Amino acid sequence: MEFVSAVSRIALVLVFAAAVLGKTRNAESFHAFTYSVETLGRVSAARAPVLAAGVVLAEAAGALLLAWPAAYGGRLPATIGLLTMIGLLVSFTCAVVRALRAGKQVACRCFGTSADPVGPPQLVRNAVLLAVAVTAAPGVWESGHLSWQARFAAWLCGATAALVLVVGDELVTLLRAAPAAPARTST
Repeated sequence: MEFVSAVSRIALVLVFAAAVLGKTRNAESFHAFTYSVETLGRVSAARAPVLAAGVVLAEAAGALLLAWPAAYGGRLPATIGLLTMIGLLVSFTCAVVRALRAGKQVACRCFGTSADPVGPPQLVRNAVLLAVAVTAAPGVWESGHLSWQARFAAWLCGATAALVLVVGDELVTLLRAAPAAPARTST
């Protein structure tokens, strides 16, 4: 279980770090995320940038705290980071459900790039991330010792999982059936 927990922690840290970097890589990305926050969060245009900045800061803090080594402060920072991530994921999931129920076509700017509207893929991704957070918990609360080989393997597995979760929207778009091209008739 310790190995699975380490993989989960690494995946969460990398997913949230990618989310922060995607939203803050330039002013246009942050502006697009702010618009999504305004629409999904049902807040005024004046308050949306503050809420968007708060979300980005919470994501960054969660990732940093979850990555915090237990040797430098015990388990409290990692526990706070994990709870922050769980709270954010629950909030994101509620916002997506609310948008789907209202029939809103709002772009998911979760990682700053996707222009696809929110939908079931984001709900599935959030459910997977919540499950990953649950499997990360034992490693936060129990101290164990993995060999360097196990730590290396955990990093590889966690990075692979994070990559799939981050580009999942694009994968779903690619795997959707493309409309058939009209048949050509010879003359």
